[in-house]
Amino acid sequence: MASIASQLQAIKSALGSAPESTRRPITRPSVLFDAKEAADIDLRAILPIALSGLEHLTGVDERFARYSSTLFSQTSLEVNREQQTQKENDKLNKSISSYLRLLAGYLQLPAALKTLEYLIRRYLVHVYNVDELLLCALPYHDTHAFVRIVQLVNLGNSKWTFLDGVKSSGAPPPRSVLVQQCIRDTSLLETLSNYAAPKKGFLHSRTVVCFCTAVIVECLGAIPKLDSNIVQRVVGYVFDSLNPDIGADRDYKAGALMIVGVLATRATLAPKLVQDLIIFVARAAQHDALESVDLPWLRVTVMAIISLVQSQSVHEFRKKPLMILKDIRDFSGVLSVLSSEFNIENFVRLYVESLVDYSTSDESCHVHLMETMETLPIKNFVERIVRKVLGNCIKASRVTENPDINRTGIWAKKIFAAIEKKYSCELRDAIRKFLEESEINSVEGDSTSKLLSLVFDESKSMPAEISDANIWFSLDHPKAVVRQSALSKIAKSDILKKNTANPQKFINMQDAIIRSLYDDDLSVVQAALSIEGLAAIASPRGLLKAYNDLLVKCTDIIHKGGSKASKACDVAVSCLGKMVTEYQVHHVEHAKDIATVVFGLLIVHPKTLKVNLKALELAKKIQWDFYASSPLVYELTAPEVKNVSLKSIASINMKNIQAFAETFLSNPNKHVEWLADCGNRSSFSRTTFLLIVLQSLLIPTEVLDKQVNLCQVCLPALKNEWSHIQPKGDCIGDEISIDNLEKCITELVKHIFNNGTDALNARILVCIFWGLLRVQSSYVKQNSMIGAGENTALDDLFMFFITSPDSNIFQKHLQYLVANCTGAPVQFISKYLMDEGLSAGVQAESLLVLASICSTCALSESSSMDESLCMQLLLLFPSLIVPLSHENKDVRSSAMKFIEGLSLVWQRLGTSVSKNGNNGKFPMSSPAFGVFLESLANQKAMISSDARFLPAYISSMLSPSQDLMVPENLHERIDQPTKDAILNFILHSSLKLSPYGKLMVLSALKGVGSILFKAEEVKSLFLYLLDRRSQHQSGHDSKQILTTHETQILCLLLEVLFEVADQTNFGFDTFDALLKALKVDGLSHEDPVAVMPCLTALQNLQPVFFENLKNDTKVYVCHIILYAIVRLVELELFAHLS
Repeated sequence: MASIASQLQAIKSALGSAPESTRRPITRPSVLFDAKEAADIDLRAILPIALSGLEHLTGVDERFARYSSTLFSQTSLEVNREQQTQKENDKLNKSISSYLRLLAGYLQLPAALKTLEYLIRRYLVHVYNVDELLLCALPYHDTHAFVRIVQLVNLGNSKWTFLDGVKSSGAPPPRSVLVQQCIRDTSLLETLSNYAAPKKGFLHSRTVVCFCTAVIVECLGAIPKLDSNIVQRVVGYVFDSLNPDIGADRDYKAGALMIVGVLATRATLAPKLVQDLIIFVARAAQHDALESVDLPWLRVTVMAIISLVQSQSVHEFRKKPLMILKDIRDFSGVLSVLSSEFNIENFVRLYVESLVDYSTSDESCHVHLMETMETLPIKNFVERIVRKVLGNCIKASRVTENPDINRTGIWAKKIFAAIEKKYSCELRDAIRKFLEESEINSVEGDSTSKLLSLVFDESKSMPAEISDANIWFSLDHPKAVVRQSALSKIAKSDILKKNTANPQKFINMQDAIIRSLYDDDLSVVQAALSIEGLAAIASPRGLLKAYNDLLVKCTDIIHKGGSKASKACDVAVSCLGKMVTEYQVHHVEHAKDIATVVFGLLIVHPKTLKVNLKALELAKKIQWDFYASSPLVYELTAPEVKNVSLKSIASINMKNIQAFAETFLSNPNKHVEWLADCGNRSSFSRTTFLLIVLQSLLIPTEVLDKQVNLCQVCLPALKNEWSHIQPKGDCIGDEISIDNLEKCITELVKHIFNNGTDALNARILVCIFWGLLRVQSSYVKQNSMIGAGENTALDDLFMFFITSPDSNIFQKHLQYLVANCTGAPVQFISKYLMDEGLSAGVQAESLLVLASICSTCALSESSSMDESLCMQLLLLFPSLIVPLSHENKDVRSSAMKFIEGLSLVWQRLGTSVSKNGNNGKFPMSSPAFGVFLESLANQKAMISSDARFLPAYISSMLSPSQDLMVPENLHERIDQPTKDAILNFILHSSLKLSPYGKLMVLSALKGVGSILFKAEEVKSLFLYLLDRRSQHQSGHDSKQILTTHETQILCLLLEVLFEVADQTNFGFDTFDALLKALKVDGLSHEDPVAVMPCLTALQNLQPVFFENLKNDTKVYVCHIILYAIVRLVELELFAHLS
């Protein structure tokens, strides 16, 4: 064998000395050169290239420096792996493996490929180190360098066989291919995990760590079911990355936490593994906190623990990780922030419950528990905490001669005191529930309350800030008899009257006593009311609310009847006494609030007689003027109380209502707000308030001035009351009339308890509004000279009646108001037709009222009063053009009903006038005016449906020219002088209206053309507005600025003026008017007063206007027009002249 080997060696040596050209291979493996090109490059030529690359890499990472004397030394040129021993090759492989691990972080650099080229040529790493080479290249799977490396490797039947496609196609594989292969072959997943895992002496670069983490996470996320086999293949990477002894950087920790998150939510982990992961993550969090790592990073680490705990249904928190977390600075604060952003309630619950368990023996856990409960939201699991605490207390109490029983009590009380600060209700409910369940399950003679009393023994030394356990285990005990007994003991001890060094105990005790006032068992409530001194220490508003709620509860029980009614009566009487006597002494500033509570009990009811009489008696003792000034009736003997009749009760109520009414009427401004507030507290209190108001209005007329004032003061409150009642039906109070109100109130009081309160209150309010009208009517009769605008109450009532959703109920009220309270009905209502600010609904309803007056007036028998009213209605016709031209159809329809009514009125007036011989006194008296009204009435449908119809129709009727819109016979029945008279009548009246009213009327009459200017009022208005505009432009008087409506009127009249061919018959200098209109001095595009008239004049000026002008005047006017146009162009307003 030796001779054969020597022969082979000789042949090899001979070949080595043969010419290069005779033995050179055709191709060589290479990552830098083409395979054929590489065959021409000698190894000695590759080494300098590799060394230059290594030098560059050393500049990037100094760890590369040590390989210059080993893998890349000059002696390495002589290394022959085939001739080395196994030991030598193992050493070489170790060096190559460590280099490739280091190179994996920099393979994207050209320098890295230079060194790799030498490793391939010299050490054949693509043959002997396939795994290390491919793992080094794998993070760069999407590069062509990776493809070239794969093409050098013989994949064979290894785990890398899946790369055969890359080798043949030359296409870089996406990461999804690698992920799918890890899913198919979990050994590859394990290989990647092990490769990327940090070692004590070596940490991969971010590129490698991020790549491997991404593949692992995507793989774990894609596998349908993660079993223990898969988990075990990756969990080593997690533990190593989180191990503080290895010292992995943040990239490793981030990757590990991501994997923990996926495992927690997608796998069912073994309990031991979960606990181990919790410990490792907790240690990582502790390490980060000690290293002062930024807070967001710490929160991410803590969230990983939370995810583990909540997703894996952990039922216990072991002490080791808990102690680690507890020592993290402001750990409770970190959890508090996370709880506001995420649902971590289950983690917080387990954490707090574990702290409770460990705090019994570890003071640091106890301190941290106190801090945690103050910081974190624990409301939803207070009951679980209480169960744990009380369970520990029960165990301690059952141990004979337990030396730690006192310490257990202090421990428990501190926990309860901390909970009570924020969750007192939950604490009480939890304790009560625990006691209820424990008493049910307790062994005879082994009462839970007794056992707990051993632990919470107040006779032993306790810290002063700890609350009284008697409150927890007696006053909140589930058994009423225990609660009653505890309250009775407190009452006998007079403890609330004594000074104490423990104010917190008083606070907790008074809160518990106030809670007892809400107890379902009235015996417990009665015992609580027997305690003296509560008002001195309790919250004033809280105690008064408890008294009020108790009175409401008791009166409800009494009204329902039954076995509890008698006890409820006694409790209510005691409560009233306590409130008025003890409470008022300590809180006299709350006398108004006490009076408010008592108010609802001042009307005597047969069932609550004793309570009502007590309330009336005590009302006189309240330091409240409304009660002190009222002579109330409340004294009845015992037999009278026992046998009192309904008639007697009604008499008592009537007398007391009378007394209250007199007090109220004496100073309504002082009392109305308080009374209205009392009325809003309940339906029955509202009844009392309304009866007082009604009676105040029915007191004899010697106090009429006071009653008028009462109307003004009460009306806002009464309207508000009506809105709260929402009556059903339109027939409420139909039988009530203004003349029988005294009888009505007597009947209402007599049957006060026989009706539903809402229906009763609605009837009372209907009576009140009749009373208001009666007062107003009397006042108008006594003060006939009062001005129409001086009595605002009438306007308020009118607006209320017509705008109320239940306006049908107030139809009679409305008619009475207009007929009897205004003095001048037409004048009163007409203002609602002209106000642009009023809603269309108000205007429409006002017109219907006028139409109703017309119908009444037309159908009544002749009298001088009726004739005067008819004339007032006819004189209102010019103003009616405003609503007839309104854009709202309902307003126009209502106006047409008024027109129909006016036509009837004219017919009645025409008959009366002809009899009395007063014909010709007014334009409306002529038959032609009746024809005019009748023709308008005949066009009801057209005028109602189209707002544009009236201006066209009325202009056709009144214009000298005839057209087809008006029937020919109508022109024959109304001659031109009559038309002129009607037009003058309309203009004369309407130009006294507001600018809005004038504009509406002139717009409707615009179609008659220049005959508008025959009316002196129109000429005067036109010239007046021109002068006002000129003064405004000249700046002489800033107050002379025209309103928008006045500016529109001026433009309308200019349009009419300059559309006429003949300018000589206007009676004023139209040339001067043109000059004023074209005046542009001081013109601003933001000033419509200056701009709009000028534009209107230019737009409507006709060529015929110049025919009568002299030549020099024509030139002057042309100059003025050109100047105006130039100025408009400068202001970019000329486009308006299109």
